[in-house]
Amino acid sequence: MSLSRQYPMQFTGTGREYFVIWIVNIALTLVTFGIYSAWAKVRTLRWFYGHTRLDDQAFSYLATPLQILRGRLIALAAIVAYYAASYFAPKLALVLMIVFLVFLPWIIVNSLRFRARQSAYRGLRFDFTGSVGEAARIFIGLQLLIPFTLGLILPYAAYRQVKFIAGNTVYGQTAARYEGSHKPFWGVYLLSLGLILLPLAIVAFGSYQVYVMRAAGIPPEAAAAAAGGYLVAGMAVFYLMIPVIGALIQSRTANLLYNGAVLGPVGFASRQRARDLIWIYLSNLVLIALTLGLFIPWAKVRLARYRAGSLTVKGPHDLGGFVAGQHQGGTATGSEMADLLDLNFGLT
Repeated sequence: MSLSRQYPMQFTGTGREYFVIWIVNIALTLVTFGIYSAWAKVRTLRWFYGHTRLDDQAFSYLATPLQILRGRLIALAAIVAYYAASYFAPKLALVLMIVFLVFLPWIIVNSLRFRARQSAYRGLRFDFTGSVGEAARIFIGLQLLIPFTLGLILPYAAYRQVKFIAGNTVYGQTAARYEGSHKPFWGVYLLSLGLILLPLAIVAFGSYQVYVMRAAGIPPEAAAAAAGGYLVAGMAVFYLMIPVIGALIQSRTANLLYNGAVLGPVGFASRQRARDLIWIYLSNLVLIALTLGLFIPWAKVRLARYRAGSLTVKGPHDLGGFVAGQHQGGTATGSEMADLLDLNFGLT
């Protein structure tokens, strides 16, 4: 008997099922002037969690609509206060912005903790144990170094963020650890940098061609037309590279997150590919436009099915036995302050 086994993650929901939930959520949110949006979010997340299955067991989302509503009301009050101050007292708005930046690490930690504690598998909750001090060093301290390092700190900052999230996740009594290296992050960002520089290279090549044309005595009008053509081509490539770079960073960062994470005897294998995400995003966008938005539920289901299908859990032959052993003393439920927040800083 094998001591290890691979468990493919599955998503079993369909676009038709979610469409009914989605359209009802929209209708009730409009009728209640947005108040029902908290109930809509909980209903949606419970449906997506409930259709995400591992070893034929579904995940659970445990937050209540009132928890989400309280968080949204606090967030709305903060936004209204900031914009009101921006209009009536600009100096006060600056102070509020500084206060927000000071509290940002606390917001990040409590948001990650809220999301973890409201997620469960086989009746056992997750948890997040990261500290506010570490979040401040990673999400503020390293970001402040970006201009001084000409952006070269970005791969290391991304690595530290992934390690912070994965390495502070807890399931039952077992704390996860992150064993990945920072080196692969350099490859992701260097490739992204190359894609960003491609449009500039096109424009630079166009400028050189114009210089050659002028030196050869080509009329200025023809040279100007050629320069405009290269500029348009460079801009077109630039806008094309935006979703490509986004998909590249998103897919490879997700792979690095899962492939480097270890939870007791359990490991993960993620196989997301940038070209797959680009195809899903672009085809979804076209179909949403052609159906005047009605394809949105199917688009979300397609993405959820792809992400689940790209992830495999590697664990003991009896995964249920490992999970059962975690019930000997689970972690505490979410704190009141974390329950007030409805923010998402996780990586998927």
